[in-house]
Amino acid sequence: MHVLLTFWDGGEGHLARIAYLAGLLSERGHRCTILSSAAKAARVRELAPGSEIRLLENKPPNAPARPEAPVYSHAFRHAQRRAALGFTAGFVAGNVAVVGRVIRDVCPELIVNDYHDTVRIAADAAGVPVVSLAMAHGLTSGDTLGAWKAHEQRGHRVPERLDCFNQVRARLGLRPYTDERETFEGATNLIPTCPELDPVRSRAADVYVGSIMAAPAPATSSGKRRSLVVSYLAEGNNRPESAFPEACARLVAEAPEWDFVVLGGERYRRWFSSGVSFPGMVSPSDYLALLDRADAVITHGGTTLVHALERSVPVLCLPWTSSESAWAVRAEEHAAGLLYPEYRRPLEWRIDPAVGADVEVAGHWSIPVTAAGLRTALHRVLDLRPGAAAMAERLREYRATAEIVKLMEAAAGG
Repeated sequence: MHVLLTFWDGGEGHLARIAYLAGLLSERGHRCTILSSAAKAARVRELAPGSEIRLLENKPPNAPARPEAPVYSHAFRHAQRRAALGFTAGFVAGNVAVVGRVIRDVCPELIVNDYHDTVRIAADAAGVPVVSLAMAHGLTSGDTLGAWKAHEQRGHRVPERLDCFNQVRARLGLRPYTDERETFEGATNLIPTCPELDPVRSRAADVYVGSIMAAPAPATSSGKRRSLVVSYLAEGNNRPESAFPEACARLVAEAPEWDFVVLGGERYRRWFSSGVSFPGMVSPSDYLALLDRADAVITHGGTTLVHALERSVPVLCLPWTSSESAWAVRAEEHAAGLLYPEYRRPLEWRIDPAVGADVEVAGHWSIPVTAAGLRTALHRVLDLRPGAAAMAERLREYRATAEIVKLMEAAAGG
């Protein structure tokens, strides 16, 4: 079969998942096309050299100005992110049209969607089944995004962003969405984690498949040495800067008992220079190999959380979204990780001009992250390896039992 794989122009984890699935499909003799942006094209060719690539621009060209933005945001709706990025009916219509042309040209029997908002509309119009990838968010079969903070929502109206999608669906003769999470829903939903880590409960139709960003992790890490802390600086992608890079750089300088490596782009080199206790900044291609021998990982709490725990490595989470916080809370409940304590403060409700002049949004406009706080938290995290090892067993179990390609073949009707 011919499979079209799509992802939003976001983090390395989303792209790596799509590339890994393309490799699995190709090994079974299926043809793969990956829909990407020009910004990610070189990385797609590096990760999935055997796949065809089609390009489109999948972010609004003129996002509204944001004089102030929350560091930790979109706590209850993806609408907050979409509005801040400049989603309008015109942008959605144009993006759907481009995706539709690719579908007509490629003629796929199946579309795999990782977090791309508009693909579902184009797929519905073309009658092509969709398999989605989603970790605990964007699925109508589960709790709403931000459920772990839902008690703080009382009395507040949260932003909705259905009109820009439903106007386009109406023009195409499609039924309207009634829940904005339908944009990420597929006929089959592959959940790249395990139930113990999933903060959304009681989902009968979704399939847990363990981590799928790379080949299965080794069962044990290599021998004893100085503790290695791996940090992922997941800023950028329209995320405002936080206090974390500077605090992490100070910790690197002040904690000679630990070795550090950092995954980040050129924007972070001002914070880090190589030294005795700092091997340096690493490329994405080196990252998973480093996880194999890490003792702790600092991450926002998305895909990296799952891949660290699959390697029995406990995690310290400094999230960007409430879904990431929810994964961190679940890891904490299983003694496999820790949510940086300051994220448990009550949310702040403010007007974000980029979202609307009369709609408050929930978030934290600043998070006090310090080198001392990071050091205290890491000391706690380094003691959580037994819990991380227990979680690794569960993740490997779901990976071993999930036949991902067969699930996709079944979704395509083959």
